Amino acid sequence: MKAEVFYPRVAQIFADTPHERHRRMAHLHDEVVAWYLGRVGSITAEAAGLRCPEGRTLAQVVGHIMEWDRYFVISAGEMLAGVEWPGIMAKERYVEIDGASGGYRTLDEFNARQAAKHAAWPWPRIQSMAVEAATALHLLFTSAGLLTTERLEATRRYDWRVPDGPRITIPVGWFLWMVTLEHESVEHEKELSPEA
Repeated sequence: MKAEVFYPRVAQIFADTPHERHRRMAHLHDEVVAWYLGRVGSITAEAAGLRCPEGRTLAQVVGHIMEWDRYFVISAGEMLAGVEWPGIMAKERYVEIDGASGGYRTLDEFNARQAAKHAAWPWPRIQSMAVEAATALHLLFTSAGLLTTERLEATRRYDWRVPDGPRITIPVGWFLWMVTLEHESVEHEKELSPEA
């Protein structure tokens, strides 16, 4: 999804009442996950090995998105447990596949660590884990009784500036939901587009 469509749409959604916001975010998530899963599912092993302009292979880009989706799943679990400020907000409490946990100093450090790891992974492993993580995240945010309006509203408030738009203060649960969608659809839209 193009940034010029996504961000104004999210800004409008965030201006809604919490219950209407949840309904509209779930609809947007349905759109995003359908596009993302369709794209990831169509990538062949040959295409996954091709280098993107920024240097990573397409498999590493999908692995990068998958690791952030895993981190958002971990954060969703924290919010389900009543945590008001998930560890992701302080670059903490990330859990690797082997159970090792910790943090990182910068986003670049986290991304470089994941790219190095995924360089050695076969495409089918990355592809299946990406589908699983995105599907789990979608279910956590959109299924009744999980990350409800009330749970998202119970998180600490966060100040976010819409790119080329207004500053919005919103509970961090809503912000994290938006970031999951932004990452799957906007940030890597060029690498994931069929024309790439």
